Amino acid sequence: MRLTLDFLPGTDALLNRHEQVGQQPDNLCGPYWLSLFLQVYGKLAVSAVDVAEAAATILPNQGNPSDWLPPGATSRTGTGYNNIPTVSDLSKCGTSVEGLIQTAENMSQGRFCLLPVQTQKWESGLDTLARMCTSGELGEWVVPLLNIHTSYLWGSRLSPAVAMRFLQNSEQPAAAPDWHVGHFCLLIGQVQGTAQKLYAILDTYPQFGWNGLHLQPRSAIAQSLHRPQQSTQGGILLFTQSKNSAQVKSMLLQEGFQMGPWDNGTPFCPP
Repeated sequence: MRLTLDFLPGTDALLNRHEQVGQQPDNLCGPYWLSLFLQVYGKLAVSAVDVAEAAATILPNQGNPSDWLPPGATSRTGTGYNNIPTVSDLSKCGTSVEGLIQTAENMSQGRFCLLPVQTQKWESGLDTLARMCTSGELGEWVVPLLNIHTSYLWGSRLSPAVAMRFLQNSEQPAAAPDWHVGHFCLLIGQVQGTAQKLYAILDTYPQFGWNGLHLQPRSAIAQSLHRPQQSTQGGILLFTQSKNSAQVKSMLLQEGFQMGPWDNGTPFCPP
């Protein structure tokens, strides 16, 4: 069987920085990724905690780390972590989409932005978005930040045998998901087989897959974005240069996408 592996343009430096930084601080997956974007593409010395404070992130003030950590992970915080506001309701904790969008623009002084993308047809939408990012249609580089619910993903340690059979268009049983939370992770590439493809996802926890890199079927990612039977919503934030944002928006609208933030469960209360 012939396999083709494609990584999104401009992700080499991001992969290197991800490996250096390691695991995210607890409950700061969105700020973690935005801090890496600003470090790599903007050359800014900002931490995940810095971003969290600016984005009005909310942390839990009660409970045990096992309530929010994936299996095998240990709690991690960081300098200034205790300055982030807290609430008792775990369902409200995290970072809002609006908070990340505003912070990307403010911290980069208008050089970079996060464009919120939605669609009612995520399976075909993922293929379209991956094609546009990989081909360079949207500019020199664009990084898709997925706001998913992990309950719909396959287990991250996909065996080579299952992956090979799936790529050859053989139905495979879905491994149980590793985790059950709302989460931010990256879409960084795809593996194309003779009949089907698997998308390459980069996560904030090295316990998942291969140092955070794991493969997921399109249908599983689509469900994790659509979030059926969930009270919250998902979507994709595209990180790009602000000078290209008008063109990127126009092209996405022409492809049938909608532009606008969603309710991922965390209220936006600007500091």
